[in-house]
Amino acid sequence: MANFSEDLTWMVVRDTSSFLRKGRFPSATFSCERGNLSGKNSFKFSGLANKRTVDVQPGDGSSLKLTTTAKDFDAVARKPKAMRKTKVLSKSMTAVAKAVSIATADTFYRPDMKRAALAKACTLKEAAKRKAAGVTKGKPARKKWAWGK
Repeated sequence: MANFSEDLTWMVVRDTSSFLRKGRFPSATFSCERGNLSGKNSFKFSGLANKRTVDVQPGDGSSLKLTTTAKDFDAVARKPKAMRKTKVLSKSMTAVAKAVSIATADTFYRPDMKRAALAKACTLKEAAKRKAAGVTKGKPARKKWAWGK
């Protein structure tokens, strides 16, 4: 992957990736690859075609994992374990937002991904909070119909 440009990689991967999830409509094509923040099958969000990727995943309990690709991608391209750097974020949402902002925009890593990363981090943090509180969405109660009355 290190020998090819990002554009060439995208041209190969966009229609033939094993991570594609196609819907009923041709316009709804999603991707579940690592490093894809929004799940959209586009070059901007692709974790396979871009050398610099950002990903936010749920961790243990209410913590989150912020994963970025190493800045010296070409040097570690043949070492998959060293290619990704993971940071555990287990503090409040403001601390998580600050860490995500520093990792994306403030260091000029992927400033275009700041908004998507913050949105996903907020969603995952809220879901962890709901899970810890024991709140679940249940099915609505069935209405009992009185037939013949």
